Amino acid sequence: MLDRASLLTGTRPEISGGKIIMTGSDSFDGYEIMEYLGMCWGISMRSKDMGQDCAMGVKQLTGGELSSYTQLGDEARQKAIQRLLEMAARLGANAIINVNFELSSMGNTVTVANGTGVHIRPVQGYVPEGAVGNILAEIHDVLEGERGQ
Repeated sequence: MLDRASLLTGTRPEISGGKIIMTGSDSFDGYEIMEYLGMCWGISMRSKDMGQDCAMGVKQLTGGELSSYTQLGDEARQKAIQRLLEMAARLGANAIINVNFELSSMGNTVTVANGTGVHIRPVQGYVPEGAVGNILAEIHDVLEGERGQ
């Protein structure tokens, strides 16, 4: 467990043990990219059965959320992320930068998740500035407050 002082002096945990972190940005605050391992992606194509398609067609006429399609999109996104992480693991990455999602629906829902697999490590002696340092301190204080109750 990291304490408040450690967080504010830049202590960042090692990303190891098969864990992979992701960001839509081109870097992670407090980490340096040691190696670019290449593009990785995950693709998922899903479709609902005809009965659900007919029911959702009626729903389009009456209005409201098309919950079956919402669920379909979420399932496709989750599967695409899982495949993205699996490919990054095969590359030996412990992080993925520039993560992007594309979703299209033409009878089926197709989701593509892609990014660049990298190997990162914590920057030694890194001190977060401004908002990042304040946010870390606030997160620590909230967690400690919850434990004390």
